[in-house]
Amino acid sequence: MAASIRQLKVASQIQRIVAMVLLRDVADPRVDGLVSVTRVEVTSDLREAKVFLSLLAGTRPPATVLEGIKSAGRHIQAEVAENLALRYAPRLSFHLDESLKKQAEILQKIKEVAEERGSENAGAGNEGKTAP
Repeated sequence: MAASIRQLKVASQIQRIVAMVLLRDVADPRVDGLVSVTRVEVTSDLREAKVFLSLLAGTRPPATVLEGIKSAGRHIQAEVAENLALRYAPRLSFHLDESLKKQAEILQKIKEVAEERGSENAGAGNEGKTAP
C-alpha cells in the first residue's frame, strides 16, 4: 500500500531532525565517517519509524557505528519528540542502508566493463589497417 501524504510529511520531518541531531549532538567515539539519513519509513498509524542510515568513509565497522547511534537513540528520540508536532512521536529504529554502497559497486563494475570494451575496440580498429 502506498504511503499517505501525512506519512511522507512525517517521514521527511523525522529525516531532517535525525540528520541534524546526528550532525550536531552525537559525540559517541564509535560514530565516525560520514553518516547520512537516506530515508525514513513510517507506519500508517505513525507509531513506528525505520530510519535508514548510510555510512561512508569510516574507520570502524558499520555494525560498530550503528551500535553507537543506537546508544544515542534515547537522545535522538527525545529530539524528534520535541521537534515533531504530533501527540505521540514515532518509536525510532535504526537500520543500515546498503543501497548507496551497492550502487557505487555497480557503477564501478560498469566503468570497468566500459574501459575493457574501449581498449578492445581500439585494438580491433587497428587490425585491418596496413602501415604505409
